[in-house]
Amino acid sequence: MLQPSQPIIQLLKRLWHHISQRRRAQLGMLFVLMVLTSLAEIIGIGAVLPFLGVLTVPDRVFVHPMAQPFIEFLALKEPKDLLLPLTIVFCLAALLTGAMRLVLLWANTRLSFAVGADLSISIYRRTLYQPYAVHVSRNSSEVISGISGKANDMIYSAIMPVLTLVSSSIMLLMILVALLSVDPFIALAAFGGFGMIYALII
Repeated sequence: MLQPSQPIIQLLKRLWHHISQRRRAQLGMLFVLMVLTSLAEIIGIGAVLPFLGVLTVPDRVFVHPMAQPFIEFLALKEPKDLLLPLTIVFCLAALLTGAMRLVLLWANTRLSFAVGADLSISIYRRTLYQPYAVHVSRNSSEVISGISGKANDMIYSAIMPVLTLVSSSIMLLMILVALLSVDPFIALAAFGGFGMIYALII
């Protein structure tokens, strides 16, 4: 069962050995950015509930214990006074989440192409220092196109998908943990239901 995935894991291990220390440090910072983006996603999801609550049942939100520090800080007197500040909070949370997603997407893409460029340079250097007889027997244009093609294949078929998978997994795990801390039954039911739908679509 695990045999088909072993070559992919071995390929990623070999790829890791060819990544420079600078890129590895950047990958570490990218991992931190993934965690921060996941936290922003949780904040964005959490801001939806009080916003919907103040639109539908503002009286219940106004007397909720968790809302009291917020109400006392803003010196609000009536339930309807919650609408404007919670709308602002919701908009800021949505903007923060969207901005963090864009930054993560930019960092993912930039780092993927940076690693691909490093690998392309390494391949070109190895090709350049081949014996003279090897160069004579090869067409230079085919060698150049092969170098660029291999680098592009590595970027689009390995580096970017792996970074996207790691980012999505971190986000999914943190959102699941946050939902489990609120209501384990509803969280498991929701994830199980959406998981079944997703599996059927696949």
